[in-house]
Amino acid sequence: MTFTSTGRFIAKLAIVLAVLRIGIVVYVTTTSDPSSAAARYLGAGSTGQVIDEAIYVIVFAICLGVLTDISRAAQRL
Repeated sequence: MTFTSTGRFIAKLAIVLAVLRIGIVVYVTTTSDPSSAAARYLGAGSTGQVIDEAIYVIVFAICLGVLTDISRAAQRL
């Protein structure tokens, strides 16, 4: 039960942080110099690279959430 709860918390946190990161990308693209702002605020060479990483995190969080749902269902049997 502890690992299931921890996994669900990590999955929710990962989705929130990835969406927040995508929001920061949207903000950075509206600045006057997006390339230097991306390096300053995001620590990456381009905004596309940050979006790719955020999508990977979202996919990981969804997979982790599915696994915790399977774990929760198996505990109820």
